[in-house]
Amino acid sequence: MIKKRIISVMMAVLLVAVLAAGCGKNDSTEEPENKEGTDTAAEQEPEKKEKDTYKISALLYSRGFEFMVALDQGIQDKCKEYGIEVEVLDGNSDSSTQITQIEDSITKGVDAILLAPNNSEELVAGVKKANDAGVPVVVLDGNVAEGCEVLASCTFDNKAGGKMAAEHLMEIADPCSVLECTGATGAYHAVRRGGGFEDEMATDSSYKVIANDCSWDAETAQNATVDILSSNSEVNAVFTHNGEMVRGVIAGLKQINQLKKVGEEGHVPVVCIDGTPAELDYIRDGYLDATVEQNPFDMGALAVDVAYKYLSGEDENPEKEQYVYPRLITSDNVEDPENWANQIK
Repeated sequence: MIKKRIISVMMAVLLVAVLAAGCGKNDSTEEPENKEGTDTAAEQEPEKKEKDTYKISALLYSRGFEFMVALDQGIQDKCKEYGIEVEVLDGNSDSSTQITQIEDSITKGVDAILLAPNNSEELVAGVKKANDAGVPVVVLDGNVAEGCEVLASCTFDNKAGGKMAAEHLMEIADPCSVLECTGATGAYHAVRRGGGFEDEMATDSSYKVIANDCSWDAETAQNATVDILSSNSEVNAVFTHNGEMVRGVIAGLKQINQLKKVGEEGHVPVVCIDGTPAELDYIRDGYLDATVEQNPFDMGALAVDVAYKYLSGEDENPEKEQYVYPRLITSDNVEDPENWANQIK
């Protein structure tokens, strides 16, 4: 009886030992499983890198003129190259419309937004909404004021463009006073184009710049041309911040009987910035001496490139300011197929 009791006790002890060993084994196998799960999660890339394609919105402040039409085309061509799904929307020069478009784009679940802002101050609220939703924003042809975050700004080097215009004007015009038809006072492009132009002109004291706010408008530029050239005989050259104002300058010169072709006696040298089809025609006709080109095809492609490289993980920390650089167009290269105005479909 005692033997049986001893045997029973020994079997019970053995059973406890087996069970304890089993529990220890389970504990030891659970830890590697947890580690494996942790390693797998750590190795997984963010969702944005796993996609085969991306969806973006391109919000342009207006498609009402050739530059923006070409910018649209540059965006779409580059998106096609990358296999990106893109929707291009026209803001009709209205900031509230663009903010609504940003909100709609977020709701649609786009991966990124390309924004050509109508107004740098007024679009801060819209970009902030994209920030809060985790949607990266790449700005084109301008900037957005402080108070929000943009992935990068892809624009024309306006200061370098103004400098190039001044250099060429001093090459072709004798020392004189120069009428500068500026964009709207305080506007992003106007400040930088005017700054580059005036700084370079100041390197030669024999030239004097008379800046006149023409607000990018042809009719205002025409009135300024008539008034200033009629009242000041020392003004013998003109620089405009965009191509639209050239139309007004030429009309104004014609109005006061000073419209002469390049090479003719009494010709008033005129230089501008943009490189539109109309400007190239004025060069062909002999009334415009030169334009400094800002290429919208290149600008659109650059913005898409920045967005794609960020989303794919190729470049998650792009340069904040990226530029399309100026190129001078004269009668010598007006027919060059490289000119963006000669590429419009």
